[in-house]
Amino acid sequence: MSNEDQSANAINHLQAAYLQALVVGSGREADRVVTAALDWALPPQRIYLDIFQPTAYAVGQLWQRNKVSVAQEHLATAIVERQMGELHPLFKPAHPRRRTLVLGCVPDEWHRVGARMVADFFEADGWTVHYLGANVPIRDLVGMAREGAADLVGLSAEMIFNLPRVAELVRAFDKAGLGGIPVIAGGMPFITQPDLAQALNLRGSATNAEAAVTLANQIVSAATVLPTPGPEALAAVAVRTARAEILAAAVARCVAAGDTETDMIAAGYGYVLRMLEAALVAGTPALLDPQITWAHDRQPHDGVAPVQLLARLHHMAAALRALLAAPQGEAAAAYIDRLIAGQQRVMGLVAVA
Repeated sequence: MSNEDQSANAINHLQAAYLQALVVGSGREADRVVTAALDWALPPQRIYLDIFQPTAYAVGQLWQRNKVSVAQEHLATAIVERQMGELHPLFKPAHPRRRTLVLGCVPDEWHRVGARMVADFFEADGWTVHYLGANVPIRDLVGMAREGAADLVGLSAEMIFNLPRVAELVRAFDKAGLGGIPVIAGGMPFITQPDLAQALNLRGSATNAEAAVTLANQIVSAATVLPTPGPEALAAVAVRTARAEILAAAVARCVAAGDTETDMIAAGYGYVLRMLEAALVAGTPALLDPQITWAHDRQPHDGVAPVQLLARLHHMAAALRALLAAPQGEAAAAYIDRLIAGQQRVMGLVAVA
């Protein structure tokens, strides 16, 4: 067996052991895995990328399938964050750079592990890093970028429905006269949809912390012409403006059809509308596709049968067409039609091409 194969096998073993430690909530077992990784002479950067990141995503997927609880997910996150803090002193820069990064999660985004990883990698590369953590208000992020004379701003959005917040921040920087500061982003939506960065008028996105540092140094070193921000989709504006009316109308249609779990219906529609706005802002209905499988897997555990979910999507599409003027209403409803078609496929109601 080659050294490369041995290394891959060792990392796979460490990943599996670390995931098991997170699932059972054992910080001690997780410590043993990290110690073993260090004994293997695995650099801290590789521990982040090869152990922490993939297992954190795996825990999220287990929650989606109702295999772990919210409490277990939070405990797993706490274990990872503690160990990142313990490894942080190992991220010492070889040479300081005269570059400053302001980094934080967009408003309403509470998943901060990825952003924290990015902060440590930038520090190791010699950057001065102002890491603001989770759920950063727009005015504070803009203010820190100005006060800290940022050379670059990094945003994290792990949840698809928080993408409109990314667009809001880009607009806020332009409005504050800081449009010349490059903005990059990361998070699962940017991994699954690499073209999102351009759609949201960003300078780029990265799949992990290592790639983010490489991208940032290229951007700051190059005399690149900033992209001209495109107009926000009129349909997204219409959905945002009439959100309350759309939700009320869709709920009323459900009740009229005999579906009377109004609290659950309203909560589900609130999520759908946030996803819809995100997809419209990005200008790509394909952004909704992963949510079809997610909803089909998760909703039954929340007491929503697939047939109920399908009916509720039909009512939402009808409400959009009834409340929003053409062509905005039709454009928004067409995105929901994509969800309907996807739900019909996973239910086996239509043939898969």
